[in-house]
Amino acid sequence: MSEIIIPETPAGIDAAWLNNALADWPEIVAVNHDDIGEGTGIFGQISRIELTYRDDQSSSPRQVVAKMACLEPENLAIANALGIYERELRFYEELADDMPFRIPLSYLAHRGGDGRFVLLIEDLAGDFVVGDQVVGATPAQADAVIDALVPFHAQWWEHSDLDSMEWLPFPDAPAYKAAVPGIYRAGLPVLEADWSDKISGPAMDAARAVEPKFEELMDRTATGPRTIIHTDTRLDNIFFAADGSGHVALIDFQLALRGRAVADIAYLIGTSMTIKDGAAHWERLLHRWHDAIADAGIDYPWQDCLTHYKEAAMYYLSGAMSLVGTFDAGNERGAAMVHAYSTRILEHVADINATAVL
Repeated sequence: MSEIIIPETPAGIDAAWLNNALADWPEIVAVNHDDIGEGTGIFGQISRIELTYRDDQSSSPRQVVAKMACLEPENLAIANALGIYERELRFYEELADDMPFRIPLSYLAHRGGDGRFVLLIEDLAGDFVVGDQVVGATPAQADAVIDALVPFHAQWWEHSDLDSMEWLPFPDAPAYKAAVPGIYRAGLPVLEADWSDKISGPAMDAARAVEPKFEELMDRTATGPRTIIHTDTRLDNIFFAADGSGHVALIDFQLALRGRAVADIAYLIGTSMTIKDGAAHWERLLHRWHDAIADAGIDYPWQDCLTHYKEAAMYYLSGAMSLVGTFDAGNERGAAMVHAYSTRILEHVADINATAVL
């Protein structure tokens, strides 16, 4: 195998490139690309690659998914500052074999210069159907995701190995402290100027109330209890079994952290459920998760859980601020995702009166 040179876009992954990178695979003679990241890959490029082999290879993958660094300069700068590409590569290298929920198999994880990378993983399409962030999660889908997350959270809850996982940051890591408050404060004036007709007055008031206490909020979210958390449990990263069994698979571990497990629940409900469904079901869903954590033998008082949930929801307003203030949405679906994500979390923070715990 010669040196693997990472192309700028997935389109540069052709048969010759794959034969070099996957030297122990049967010979590939042709590929066909399908961009599946349109409007979803803020921090990266994602493409499904259909493979044609020289000989019949019924046991070899017919399709793989390629993940690569994004092209937008501002997004790329943030991604590299936060180390998110290296984080996902390490996740596959060190944790993928011990997951209680389904994740794609990894075929190649390769680092390049200038913070670029290529990750070739299993295509889950067929056996699973991906959720749609813009449409939003149904209550039944939210139930299924919570049930899948509980054993993951419980497995690593205050685990002794967490201390040595330095590649997984804490929510108040220096890189986050250096970047996220500024992102929040850059987005707030844009929200005030351009979004006053898109969100309610209480939601706008909540966004303003969080701003002067954002660093304090970051510190509070990092105090534990700690486990490994996915941190990006939005519907575009969640697959549901096509056979209706209720099994769930998760993708995209670029933002994984050592933090409070309840943050994954706040993110799921606050960004992926419609405003109406989030308001109607959030407390039931939080109880579902909390009861299951207790059944796993973990002592986590309900009042702490509720407070931590509200703190996490407020922290995730930073995602809305980044989307409205700095990121290039890219296309029409990207704009729809920005609107859905941002309005949902803003209204959710207001609906649950999260700022009362500031």
